[in-house]
Amino acid sequence: MNYLDEHILSLNAKVMDHATANNDNVKSIPVQSQELEQMSSMSEETKLLHIENDHLTLVPRTIWDGQIGFNIPKSFSLMPTEQATFKYPSEHRPEVIYASLEGTVNMTFNPTETSLEVNELPEFMEQMADVLRSVQPIRNWKGTEFTMNRSGLSIGKIRFVAAGIDANLYNEMLLFIHKGHVMVGTFNCLESNMEAWMPVAEHLTQSLIVLSPPSYPVFEKGMTLL
Repeated sequence: MNYLDEHILSLNAKVMDHATANNDNVKSIPVQSQELEQMSSMSEETKLLHIENDHLTLVPRTIWDGQIGFNIPKSFSLMPTEQATFKYPSEHRPEVIYASLEGTVNMTFNPTETSLEVNELPEFMEQMADVLRSVQPIRNWKGTEFTMNRSGLSIGKIRFVAAGIDANLYNEMLLFIHKGHVMVGTFNCLESNMEAWMPVAEHLTQSLIVLSPPSYPVFEKGMTLL
């Protein structure tokens, strides 16, 4: 399976000023009660999703010292540094990588140093879409969308199916602004599983939220109280 996140982030470097990727900085930390209240309205409506022959429980997670929150399947876990290095050998590998037990579904996040205003995001999204269409082996272009999710976060979404080494992959690229900089999120799965997993991708988009910084020390990488 070809992990297109790596190629997407490499493309970002051509459009953005600079993209950072250091998997050693990944942290998953406990969510404060105030933050849980902020996220609860998004987690209660769809706490269980039926995916193929399984039921997935969605749980809140936070990254980057509690600055960004979102809901993902409870069975997803942070990819260890060694595995991430193997699957994403490029220096542009995502900083945060969550994967399913089988490793066939991935959710990633990466901060950049590209400064951008929210009102500039739609144009930037279209520029990224143009770059992707020009250099990626696109099999099915799903289009772009600029939306505001339930928490009021403006998100640019780029959707497409691209050729992998042994299978086509469905990809959603999420662009949003945090502290004046572009943040890049991606969701990908096998095209054959696209219809089943699209509700999870949509819930990820809708549950993204900017949180207040925590007031306690950060726990070690991968630790969580959830």
